[in-house]
Amino acid sequence: MDYIVLDKTIKTSIYRQIAASITAAILDGRLKYNDKLPTEKEICEVFDISQTAVRMAYTALIKENKIKRIKGKGTFVTNRERYRVHFKELYQYEQHMKTSLGYEVVYLMFDTIEDDSAINRILKLKTNTKCHLLHRIVKKNGNPLVYQKIYLPKLYFPKLFQKHVQELALFDLMEQEYHYQIKSLHNTFSPIRASSADARLLNILPGEAVYWVRTLVTDDHQKNLAYIINYFPGEFTEFEVTVHAKREI
Repeated sequence: MDYIVLDKTIKTSIYRQIAASITAAILDGRLKYNDKLPTEKEICEVFDISQTAVRMAYTALIKENKIKRIKGKGTFVTNRERYRVHFKELYQYEQHMKTSLGYEVVYLMFDTIEDDSAINRILKLKTNTKCHLLHRIVKKNGNPLVYQKIYLPKLYFPKLFQKHVQELALFDLMEQEYHYQIKSLHNTFSPIRASSADARLLNILPGEAVYWVRTLVTDDHQKNLAYIINYFPGEFTEFEVTVHAKREI
């Protein structure tokens, strides 16, 4: 709480001084995303001020999307960028990763699995077919944008090693390294609640909303090249969807 500084001798209202102190602490990094703020009662006791002033400060900061209240848990810093994109352009960040500053990819695991019946069915692979499995997190300005599990059939991606996926963006790997022509991305969307493990990876709280998006990547010869499972933090992801209404004559 030492980041809150009040001067009761000046004309600036107490609630504005509280809001300004918290804002300054967020901007200079003393307060980071998901840091818990003191309760209204705690601030009142330390500074001998009315609860109304603290509540007004918190309300102003909530409106500015700097903090958030979670019922039964407290008040938390929430200064984090939102990923806004049309659902048809879900993987727009693949291009930004090559040209824009602030993007980072953290590779958690590279493995080869065999005979996963559910994945084989989705990718239309024969029994005992091996798949490369990649876990990674795409970050923007240090905050997780999406956590991914990527399945690539070894049949279509022979001699694939972790260094290959680290050196190229995913779709560049498919098109430039293996010379496939991507024809379609079929996306399936579901809202779910974050497990404790997913929450830790996405830097959110357990139980918060997550957009669970599954993508089947197909080439111009109807081969299913990849199956991607995405976990987007719901509070910080906004998808636009175009709906075409059919007119009745």
